[in-house]
Amino acid sequence: MDKKTERISQVIMVSVFLLFIFGFAVWSFLLKDREFSEMENRNLTQFPTFSWKSLKEGKFTQELEKYISDQLPMKDELVTLKTDADRLLLHDLQNGVYFGKDGYYLQDYKENTEQIKKNVGFINDFVSFCPDTEIDMMLVPNSISVMDDKLPSTAVTQDQNKTVDKVKELLSAKIKLYCPMDELKKAVSDGTQAYYKTDHHWTSDGARAAFDGFMKFLGEDALKAEYSCKELNGFLGTLYSKAPSAFAQKETMKLYTDKNTKLSVEYVDKDKTSDSLFDSSFEDKKDKYSTFLGGNFPLIEIKSEGAQQNKKVLILKDSYANCAMPYFTSMYSDVSMIDLRYYHDASKPTVSEYVKKNGIEKVILLYNVDFLNTDDNFTWLM
Repeated sequence: MDKKTERISQVIMVSVFLLFIFGFAVWSFLLKDREFSEMENRNLTQFPTFSWKSLKEGKFTQELEKYISDQLPMKDELVTLKTDADRLLLHDLQNGVYFGKDGYYLQDYKENTEQIKKNVGFINDFVSFCPDTEIDMMLVPNSISVMDDKLPSTAVTQDQNKTVDKVKELLSAKIKLYCPMDELKKAVSDGTQAYYKTDHHWTSDGARAAFDGFMKFLGEDALKAEYSCKELNGFLGTLYSKAPSAFAQKETMKLYTDKNTKLSVEYVDKDKTSDSLFDSSFEDKKDKYSTFLGGNFPLIEIKSEGAQQNKKVLILKDSYANCAMPYFTSMYSDVSMIDLRYYHDASKPTVSEYVKKNGIEKVILLYNVDFLNTDDNFTWLM
C-alpha cells in the first residue's frame, strides 16, 4: 500500500469513528428522553439540574454520566449485541448469569455466610416475641441448585444444600423448616417446568409442587381445590434483562384461579381492593411476573370465602410467594402478606404486634435461598 492510499484509509477510519461518536451525540440530543426502561424495570436518569455547587462537589458530572448511559440511543439493542458476541466467544457467564442447556438462564450463587447468620438471628428474635404462635418456614432453592444439570461444564458456583444445612443449624427449634429441593427435582424429572428459563422465579407449577410437599410436611390435608388456567405468552424475565440475547426463548406464564372460592384482596395503605390475585394491567408489559398481585407491597390482606380451612395466616415473603398465593388462599380463609422490604413505616405495628392484634394463628416465612442470602431487611421484623 502506497503512502497516499494509506493516508486515505486512515482518514476514512477516523471519519467513521467521529461520525459514530458525534452521530450518537446528535441522535441523543434529538431524541426525547425515556423515563422508564421496561428491559431494566426501573426509572431512567433524567438530565441533571446544573449548579456551581453540584459541579464543584462532583455530583453534576456523576449524574450527567448516569444520564448519558441511561439515555444512550439503542442501548437495549447494543447490550443484546454485546451479549451475543460474548456467547459466540464461548463466554458462559455474563452479569452473574450462566447460559445453560436447553435455553435456561441460571443465576450464579455465592453464599454470604455473615448475612445468613444475621438474617436467621433476626428470625430467631422474632420467634421469642411470638411464643404462642405456630411458625413454619419454606426455604425455596433456586434453579441453579435444582437444575444444576443444565449448567455449562465451566460453571463454578456454590451448593445451596450447604446453605440450607447451615440455616437448619442456626434456626430456632420452634420453627418447622421445609426445603422443597427433592419435590422440585422430582417435578423437573417428571417433565414439569418448575422454573422459568429467563427469570429467577419459579413457575406456578413449581410452586404447586412445593406447596403440596409443604402441606404433607406440616401434616395438613392435601389441597382439594379445582383451578381454571389462563396463559400469558411472550414472557422474558429478569435474567434475560441482565444478559439479553437474540437467542432467548419467550415463555408462557400460567395464572391459576380457584373455581370455588370468592376472594377479597385489600392492599392496605393503597386504598385499593380487588376480587382477584392478578393485575391484568401487566399482561402486555415486559414485567409480566407483576401480573401476580400487581407486584410487591408492604401489606396485603386476603379473605377467601370457601377456603379449605378457617384459619388466620400471616406470610412473611419475597416475590416467590406471589405466584403461590392461589394455593394458600384456597387452603386458608384469611391470609395476610408482609414484605419486609417495604414494611418500614414506624407508625405501623411491628410484625409481632400485627400477629397479636389480628389473632394470627400461623406464621409462614416463604423465601428463596438467594433472598435469605442477600437481603438486609429482616431487621424490620422487630
